[in-house]
Amino acid sequence: MTSKEIISKVAGLNLPKNSYVVFGSCPLALAGIRESQDIDMLVSKELFYQLQKNGWKLAHKGPKDNPLTHGDFEAHFRWNFSSYTPTLEHLLLTADIVDGIAFASLDEVRKWKLASGRPKDLKDIELIDKHLKQP
Repeated sequence: MTSKEIISKVAGLNLPKNSYVVFGSCPLALAGIRESQDIDMLVSKELFYQLQKNGWKLAHKGPKDNPLTHGDFEAHFRWNFSSYTPTLEHLLLTADIVDGIAFASLDEVRKWKLASGRPKDLKDIELIDKHLKQP
């Protein structure tokens, strides 16, 4: 998905301001680094339970990875998949706001990907570093 598609889909949810931040690979799409396959969000506990009441389905992807899913979306109320576990409040303080939508900063995405250390994360770190060095 391109940044335009991500922004359109997230805006269509009409989520309360300061209750979520778009994370995962979407900030890379926002920066024009690469497209994203899905839309990962860190959300408040309140929003998580509201989305569940609205029919989003709980997925069990791993011992600490149990997001709600709905179409292209995954909503997490904890981001604790690695040694880097940022809070929603921290990510909102450092977020890039585009068309009213909060995206985690590339610095935060880089920290998480570095802590995760999967091959795809290491590739993304190279892309982020290259992007950040551009004039």
